[in-house]
This record gives sequence, C-alpha cells and structure tokens, in this order.
Amino acid sequence: MAQAYDGAPVALRPDLRDALNRTHERLAQTGSWLSGRQRLDVATEARNAWDCPLCQASREALSPYTVTGDHASLGRLPDRWVDVIHRVVTDPGRLSARWYHDALDGGMAEDEIIEVISVAVQAVVIDCFTAGIGMDRPAPPPASPGEPDRKHPAEAKTGPGWAATIAPRDAGPDFADFYDNESHFYIRRSLTLVPDETRRLWDLLNHLYLEDPRVFELDGLERGISRAQIEFLAARASALLGCYY
Repeated sequence: MAQAYDGAPVALRPDLRDALNRTHERLAQTGSWLSGRQRLDVATEARNAWDCPLCQASREALSPYTVTGDHASLGRLPDRWVDVIHRVVTDPGRLSARWYHDALDGGMAEDEIIEVISVAVQAVVIDCFTAGIGMDRPAPPPASPGEPDRKHPAEAKTGPGWAATIAPRDAGPDFADFYDNESHFYIRRSLTLVPDETRRLWDLLNHLYLEDPRVFELDGLERGISRAQIEFLAARASALLGCYY
C-alpha cells in the first residue's frame, strides 16, 4: 500500500522516505500517554498555531507574559495543552521554567507534557520538510483505537533541566542502547521521561540530520550536501529560531 511520502515530487533517500512515512502514521497511533485521537489533535493544533494572533503578538513583545488573551485554538484540546503547543511551535526560544510549571499547575501530568511536545515537534518538522520539497501536506491518517498505558518510568529523575529524565547511568537494559553515543547525551536526554516517544522522535531526526553527529564525521556521509553545508544550515536555522540547547 502506498504511503504518504511514496509519491513525493522529488527523489528521497529510501531511509528518509520511510522515516517520514512512519512519523506521519505514528501521529495518529496510540502513544504512551495520549490516545491516537489526542495525538492527531495535538498535531492539528500545532499546525494551527502559526495563525494565532495571540502568539503573533507574544513573539513581538519583550516578554510573552506582557501579552494577555486567549489562543485561537481549534477547540479540541484543553486550554493548557493549547498553550504548551502554541508556545513550543511559535516561540521556542523563550520557553522557561515558569512556562513548564504553569502547565503542571494547570493539571497536565509531566509525562503528558513531554508527549505533547514531541508530537507537536514532529508535526512541525514533517510539515516544514513537506513544504520545502513543494509537496502538499498529506491527508492525516485515521486515529487508531486503544488507550495509552500511561506508564511512568520509575528511573526518571528531575534534572538537569525542568523535566524528569532518564540519565544514561539509570537506563535499564531496554533503553540503554539509546545512549550509545557519548557525544550528545543531553540533547537526546531531554524527552526521555517518555521512552517510547523519545524513540519515535529520534527515529525521524536521525534520518533528517545524522544518527551519530560527532564533529569528526566530515566525509563519507550519504547526503546530498556536505557536512560543512549541513552544519551551516543548522547553525543559521538555530539562530533564526532561537534554538539554544
């Protein structure tokens, strides 16, 4: 059966095409803390965030907390979820501990926050890629039935950031392989409170960027541009988007 990116208007590396197809389908599949319907609604709200007048005003303000009002949402998700999604999508460079704890105080489980962030990020990433290759956004897949198991990993501990994460030293045998590269522990660690969701996100990022991005890997890459060109684009995009991890 043909999948969403099988008919892309440009030639895609097979591994990248397959990763995009998997991500597109997973947006509507039951997750660890969100149902398939909820995940699909999160992805749809992430796409809607770009047109939110409150978010546009907040981005132009000295602080997002100087602007008041309600997000222009689709009305499918709780207000606190909408705020998390819109801030992640439209103003990621100014996320703060206050923002994170507001979500917790608003009734979101920490694990829910992490999965919502991951789904929103994946939706934005594949949408940007889709637009970049001149392809119409594919129709969303049907939401899968079933309920999430909502299992909280006992080995997760708060820190070094605001969210609880699984440290490499605490990773059990079913997750230790995720930390197979000592050069970028922390960026990979950020969403590990929900291990299965972390794997879903990195299954996409590994193919869009590099699976093992160590600085000495400058040659022999199966990419259409050089490693230097990749890093130049990444640095410029990070500066424009306020990505300061």
